[in-house]
Order: sequence, then C-alpha cells, then structure tokens
Amino acid sequence: MLELLFFLPIIGALLLLLLPERAARGGAFIAALLTLAVSLVLIPSAFGHSGAYGMLSSVTWVEAWGVHWALGLDGLSLVLTILTALVTAVAIAWTPARPRTYYVLFLLLEAFSLGTFLAADLFVFYVFWEAMIIPAYLLIAGFGGPRRAKAAIKFLIYSLAPSLLMLVAIVTLGYEAFLQFGSWSFSLPVLQHLVLPTSVQMWVFAGFAIAFLVKIPAFPFHSWMPEAYAESPAPVTAMLSAVLSKTALYGFLRIALPLMPVAAHRFAPALGVIALASILYGALVALTQRDGKLVIGYSSLSHLGLVLLGIAALSYTGLEGAVLQMVNHGIYATALFLLFGVVEERMGTRDLQAMGGLEARGPILAGLFLITVLTALGLPGLQGFAGEITILTGVYLVQPVWAWIAVISVILAAAYFIRLFQKVAHGTAPSTDQPGGRPEIGGMQIALVAPLIVLMFVLGLYPNPVPRAVSRPLKSVTQSVGVAATTRATATSEVAGK
Repeated sequence: MLELLFFLPIIGALLLLLLPERAARGGAFIAALLTLAVSLVLIPSAFGHSGAYGMLSSVTWVEAWGVHWALGLDGLSLVLTILTALVTAVAIAWTPARPRTYYVLFLLLEAFSLGTFLAADLFVFYVFWEAMIIPAYLLIAGFGGPRRAKAAIKFLIYSLAPSLLMLVAIVTLGYEAFLQFGSWSFSLPVLQHLVLPTSVQMWVFAGFAIAFLVKIPAFPFHSWMPEAYAESPAPVTAMLSAVLSKTALYGFLRIALPLMPVAAHRFAPALGVIALASILYGALVALTQRDGKLVIGYSSLSHLGLVLLGIAALSYTGLEGAVLQMVNHGIYATALFLLFGVVEERMGTRDLQAMGGLEARGPILAGLFLITVLTALGLPGLQGFAGEITILTGVYLVQPVWAWIAVISVILAAAYFIRLFQKVAHGTAPSTDQPGGRPEIGGMQIALVAPLIVLMFVLGLYPNPVPRAVSRPLKSVTQSVGVAATTRATATSEVAGK
C-alpha cells in the first residue's frame, strides 16, 4: 500500500503521455484523487506503538552500503501525506487549458514530495529531496511569468547547494553506524540507536539544519522565495508554500531532533533567533508590499517562522502546535494563493494600488477570500488560531521572552491581511481593470476551494484529530530530546562539582 501511494502519481504521469492533450487535466485530476483516496484509506494502519511506524516496507537496494528502499507511515507522516494529496488535487484542477507537460510535472512533484514524507531510510529521503527540485524547477521555468528563467535558476541553486551539506551529514551517520554496528546503514529505525559524540552531532545537525532552513524558507536564507513565488503560476506557488516548505520542517522533526538531540539543545537558541527574525521580517515586509501575491508570500515566511519557533522550543506542546500549524498553513496558504490568482486574472494586475471594488462585482469571490484572510490572521474559531495559540503556549512554557516577541507578529498579521482585503475588495474599480472581464469566481473553482474552506472551520472548531494523530511520534521525539537534556545537565553539574 505504501508503494501504491508513492507510485500512483508516477503511473498517472506516465499514462498522461498516452492520452490526448485535451484529456491531460482530467487524467491528472483522477490520478491525484486516487492518491488522496489511498492516503485516507491508510489512516487506520498508520499508528504503531511507542512512536514506531505503523506501516514499514523495506527491501534491500544497495547491499554493500546498507541502503534499503524503505517507506514508513506513522501519524506524523500521515497528516502531511494527506495534506500533500489534497493540495495537489485542488491545484491540478484549478487552472484549465495547460499543456500536458504541466500536469506530468505536477504529478511527479507530488510523488517525490510524498516520498520525502514516507522515506524510512536517509538515503531514500535524500533521493526524493533532490528529485522534487527537478519538477518544481521545470514548472517555474516553463510556465511562470516574464522573469521565470531567473527565478527558476535562483530556486535551483539555492535548493541544490545546501543539499550537498545534507549529503555529507547523511554519509557521516552511515559511517557511524558502520563503526558501532559493523555495517553501513541509513535506516531511520536503526540510526535511532546510534550513540553519537557531541562533536559529531553538532556538525551533522548543522548540515541538515542549513538545508532545511533554505527550503522552509527562513530568514536570511529566503532570498530565492520572492522571485519564485511571484513568477510561478498560482497552483505552483501553492505547492511551494503548502507542501515543499513542510518537507523541511518535517525533516527537523523526523531526523534532526531525534537523531542529534544534544545538538538540538545547543542549536535551539540559534534556531529560536532565526525563527523570530523570520516572523518579524516577514510580517514587516508584507506590511509594505504593493504586490498582493508577495504579501501572501511574506506572510508565509512569517507564519512558517512561527512553526520553526515551536520546534526550537523543544517542548511537546511547541512541537504539537508546530505540526498543527503546518497542516493549517498548508490549507489556508493554498486557498490564499489560488483565490488571489483568480483576483489577479479578473483585474489584470497584482498591484494593490490598482485594485478595488471586488466586493460589489464579485461578492462570492470576495466572501471566500475574506474567510481565508480571517483564517490566516488567526481569528478564533478558524483553524489559524488553534495552531498559533498552541505554539505560543509551548514556547511560553520554555522561553517566555520568545513568546512575547512572537505575539507581535499576530498584531502585524491582522494589519497586513486587513490591508490586503481592503485594497482588493473595497473602493471603486480602477480604470486598469481588464475590459469585459468576469469579476465573479467560476462554479468549478468554488467546488474546488470548498473543501479547504470547510476544513478551515472544522479544524478551527475541533483541531483534535491532528494532535491525536501525531502524539506518539512527537512523544518519541520529546523523549529523545528530554533524555539528552537530562544527560547534558548531569554532565554540567558533575563538571561544576569537580
């Protein structure tokens, strides 16, 4: 079933090559829906015991190096797998009349993203981590805006360069397994039993962390983001923000924290500072942007910084809030980018100074956009609030100063999102509007965004399913980090006593 979940989008992409061009969109949507259905069917099978994988498939791949084709599913990978399948299905069907290549690349991007969440072997994780860069790059370069070539090259360079550090870190872990167990291994269940010297942990953690921080993106590693988000088609931007960024945050929870717990404690203050810088920088820049799409892009930088802050707190509540907000952000960020894409299409511009009047001419589109904006700014009762308050609570229990600084972002979020909606919806339509353009959203697009809107209310009023699903994996992570903290404290006290 795990192989089926991973290979369905790839099979769908191959079958698209046999279909007529006009049937490509429908075929891709069916493949994405089937993938979503399989991910939902796997819900009962995802839960193991004491943080172990509920499902694990492992076959020897490169025996001499201890590499296994290993896929695993637990509650943590499950929620992100479902999110990926949902976002992909909506994004594929959102924009009609694209060449077949577009849908093939989209399905490949989904498959490699799923592989990253399912990988139970670090070598396999690295293969998928690198592979998902290729379709993302081609989607930006082939279907983006007028400056797409520069944006795509920048995305490619920023994605590939830090991955080399990750590769060195992965090889180091495999070599440590050889030294301690007598054979090379990159299997995550095996590597959990490694006893790594602190110096090794520090270097390995740094290698992973740099690669993850670039992909999130976090300040100051974010400079690829504005151009990539601005030049990509709205569905591709939604995938970059809602899915690809989560692969990096997932990497912290799956790899960096449990395998290098001592280093996690030592790097936590630095991660906290980077997270706070991302939160404030993203919010302040969003407040000054005239490009509406970049307002949403920089808001994502700020919101993902808050997720990183929850991870840096190293508390169970902080990690729980981080995962919940990862799911929440994936849903409302997708809706924001897609709906604003419709606004841009109707008005012929992304310049907020040249917009206005949507509320009178397209009330349904304006209403859907308002609900999504209110969700993103953290209105109680909608899903954005539950994740934010859980993260802030978890951070406050450990670092109260961090929490007080992070609260500023909530105020700024209200400011830049209300400004965004006012510029788009209120006032009089400027003369720059496209003549004869349809101001209202189409029925098909309403049907596609409706599940996202429903989830904004459901997970806002009853967010428990996500924390319940990830409780065992997160308890395993916090147990590893807690043991490292106790050991470190004991060693420190012994040194002080001597």
